[in-house]
Amino acid sequence: MPKHSASGDADWVRSIVAPPRDRPGVHTIATRDHADITRWAARHNALPATGEATASGPAGRDVHDMGVGIRFNFPGFAPFRPIVWDEWFENFDRNDLLFVFEEEDTAQIAARAYAHWQARDGASGSDRDDWFEAKREIQGGATGGSPDVRYWIVKNKGH
Repeated sequence: MPKHSASGDADWVRSIVAPPRDRPGVHTIATRDHADITRWAARHNALPATGEATASGPAGRDVHDMGVGIRFNFPGFAPFRPIVWDEWFENFDRNDLLFVFEEEDTAQIAARAYAHWQARDGASGSDRDDWFEAKREIQGGATGGSPDVRYWIVKNKGH
């Protein structure tokens, strides 16, 4: 089922469901909507950046990204040259890119947490424990931080 951006334009936004054995507990979303991208960035304290030479400055590092040229800097990890959002989106649009990111599949986790609650005969007071236990079970103790921090910026092959 397609995810929709704030603009509701289903042609630009697609949901890609990862195989359960690949990344349980997450779903993947692809968008070109600038508002969706800036909301994602704000949730993750991600700042627009580049490693390549642009009108605003020289190349900072060789990123081997097939010409995408834009990235994000995160708190405590900022290896790329900061740029303003206007420049980031100008590059994004000019190169017909697609922003792809993973989000936690809260419906899947909620269903598992509900099963825990039922197993305790509906006793109250452990809803947070049920949620975190369900999340641990579904994601199998995956490492690498929160699953919703994984992102890619790729060429849009939908057109």
